[in-house]
Amino acid sequence: MDTSSFVTMTVALFAITGTIAIIPIFVGVTDGQTAPQQRKTALIAAATYVVAGLIALFVGNAALSVFGISVPALRVAGMAVVAVIGWQMLNAPTPTASDAGGDGGDAGKDTHHLHAASNTKVAKPGAAVRTKIPSPTAVGVMPLGFPIYGGPGVLSVIIAWGSGAKPVYVAALVAILVNAAVIVMLDFLATPITRLIGAEGLLVTEKVFGLIVVAIAVTGMASALLALFPGLSGVVH
Repeated sequence: MDTSSFVTMTVALFAITGTIAIIPIFVGVTDGQTAPQQRKTALIAAATYVVAGLIALFVGNAALSVFGISVPALRVAGMAVVAVIGWQMLNAPTPTASDAGGDGGDAGKDTHHLHAASNTKVAKPGAAVRTKIPSPTAVGVMPLGFPIYGGPGVLSVIIAWGSGAKPVYVAALVAILVNAAVIVMLDFLATPITRLIGAEGLLVTEKVFGLIVVAIAVTGMASALLALFPGLSGVVH
């Protein structure tokens, strides 16, 4: 296994997935579930993410051939999506007093979390009285497993890894599994982490990873554009 590729892929997946920033969404989606049910939801979400990632890794190249899409073109498009995700993370809205449960009541309060990268909105814990507790399978597969964890940015990057001149399947596979393990671990600790760090701490973390995601996107797009337009290399020098 290419150790350098593995480290790069693991960091990239962790940053692009935005697992820490998704913690409040996980808490909101699983509101009303018991602790065992929340753990089951986390496992199902991670499994869905792994399945989506493996399909992208091993079948993505064939899909590109069918649609006549070149790997460099996919990388440019994928990095553009990743850049948008990073930009949205950098511009995540600052929590207000009402978001933190201030004395202003429910009037005007935003009662939902929005995952901008997948345009998925879920209710915050306690925002409304549930008539039915969400099942682990229902919310684990969608929206958590897909499209939140296995979103377009993640899948496009994984497809590019498996479609290059020297596919690094082993490194990519291990990176996907490692990131899934991190997802499970953080989701298991989602409630205490949310209580300990608070909305402001999670916001700062999201912005930091947003900057990393943008940097990853710029680097990947630059190399992909050089592959599409080799003449640009002379301009760079």
